[in-house]
This record gives sequence, structure tokens and C-alpha cells, in this order.
Amino acid sequence: MDEQVAERAGAYELAFEEAGRALDAQERTVNELRSRAGVLIAAAAIATSFFGSRTVSGAELGPLVWVAVAAFVLVGAGILVVLWPRSDWSFSASAIDLIADYVEPDPLELPLIHRDLALHRAAAYDRNAQQLRRLFTIFRVALIVLVIEVAAWIVALADRT
Repeated sequence: MDEQVAERAGAYELAFEEAGRALDAQERTVNELRSRAGVLIAAAAIATSFFGSRTVSGAELGPLVWVAVAAFVLVGAGILVVLWPRSDWSFSASAIDLIADYVEPDPLELPLIHRDLALHRAAAYDRNAQQLRRLFTIFRVALIVLVIEVAAWIVALADRT
């Protein structure tokens, strides 16, 4: 029976460690997405300033110019959503909560702590994943809108000449 208890304790520890690695990877993904979002808004700003200055100078503002401006605004709004600081991510546990829940007043055995924390980490991963899916969708839409923006600027510039 002691061998089964030891195996279960090892399995709980493994689940705890793997759940921690998954959260670490997820946090890196969030940071990478934010980095890409920064590059995307820079690209949109450069495209707007480069094409816009050539297209708008001394000419009437045609519908394609307004499409490009609207696309720039949409890209900016989407990236703002991705970059906005959020407090609802969960990548780690509070030491205060850990002590209160697992050490004081009735200490739990370490395998049970590993088990419970692995379950909490898995739940946090799932909550984070929902948010991350939404942000990736917004990012993808912003990428598509950037392509529309650049195309609109190019066609508006070509029509001007």
C-alpha cells in the first residue's frame, strides 16, 4: 500500500510541475502576442504616414482614403484591446493564499498540496486560454484590416496620379 501512496504522490508532483510549465508557456505566449501587436500598430502607423502624406496632400479625400483611415482606426482599436493591461490573467499563486490554505491552521500533506495546486493551475490555464483565444482572434482581424488599409492607400495613391 505504501508503494501506491508513493506513486500517487509522484504523479501529483508531476501534474503540479507540468501545470506550472504550461502556465509559464502561456505567459510567454501572451508576451509574444503583445510584442507582435506593438509591431503591427507600428506598421499601421508607418503605412498611414507614408501613404497618407502622399495621397492626401492637395487632393480631395476620396472614398478609398476614408476606407484607409477607417481601417487604421480599426487596427488601432484592435491593438489597443490586445495591449490593454489586464489584471485577470492568472499565472502564479499568492504565497499568502498558499500559506492560509495549505499550511495554517491544519497543514496538508505535500502530495495533497501538489494535487490541489495542479488542479488550480489547470483551471487558471483554461481561463487564460479563453482570453488568449479572443485576443488572437482580434489580432488576426487587425492583421487583415491592416492589409485592407495598405491596399486602400495604394489604390488611392494610384488613382491620384
